[in-house]
Amino acid sequence: MDVAMLLTAELAMLGHAAAAIVLGWLYFGRFALARPPIGIFSLADVGFLLGGIVVVPMLYLVLPLWLVAGLLALGALSTLQLAGEPLLPGHQALWAGVLGFGVAEIVAFLMAGPLSAPFFLVNNVLVVMVAVAIANLWAQSGMKARDAAVLGAALTIYDFVATARLALMGDLFTRVAELPFSPLVAWPAGPDGRWLGLGLGDLLLATVFPLVLRKAYGRPAGLAALALGLSAVVGVVALAHLTAISIFPVMVALGPLMVLQYICWTRLRGPERTTWQYRQADASRQHQVSLTVV
Repeated sequence: MDVAMLLTAELAMLGHAAAAIVLGWLYFGRFALARPPIGIFSLADVGFLLGGIVVVPMLYLVLPLWLVAGLLALGALSTLQLAGEPLLPGHQALWAGVLGFGVAEIVAFLMAGPLSAPFFLVNNVLVVMVAVAIANLWAQSGMKARDAAVLGAALTIYDFVATARLALMGDLFTRVAELPFSPLVAWPAGPDGRWLGLGLGDLLLATVFPLVLRKAYGRPAGLAALALGLSAVVGVVALAHLTAISIFPVMVALGPLMVLQYICWTRLRGPERTTWQYRQADASRQHQVSLTVV
């Protein structure tokens, strides 16, 4: 085992995870997505998401690889286009940026290879941006802290069964890791083609939960969730390193933390704020800050 390469892979994965969580927080405080197309998020949407989470991995295991890569590319680039609208003025600049990322991904895949550091670097940046975009889409579409906690609890059970009891997640990661637009944050961990990775789903839950708690109970609750989410990812990496576990169900650590935080803040603050109440309170806070600066 190359200890130096493994440590580098762990640090790279943690760095990208931290980038997604922090950038998701910064985006949420500064940019509004234009007319999120999924409507108002509700518990019914949680059920729909869970159904997709169960079905989609199975489809990815049986569909032709070219079709899986095409679906991954379509999902990633369309998500970037949605999140890029508030950032890039004009459709030409936006689509140039989105297509630029797509071209960079394909070039890195073809020139450096699917398990190389250059390809992982480009793909990791893309996955981080996708996680930031989807997390903000959910949070700005009205996802409640309750919804996120229910989703986290359900995914804890699913992740434990699919990862620790079945080979589903292991087979899925092995299949998609060598495709362009792979939904993984990963890095080479050995000279024999081994790599260390974190799935987009785990990264997304760690990114979105601070946002919905911030919206529901204020910035202290969101910042606490941000710190705890990062701590959970660090703890999982450290535990996997110490015990030499090849694949670890991350939601087993992250999901219970989400549920416990929701219960604690509900008891401390009562019912969570609506999206409208959050926006009113945030606008008032920004107005007070501007008056103080002046």
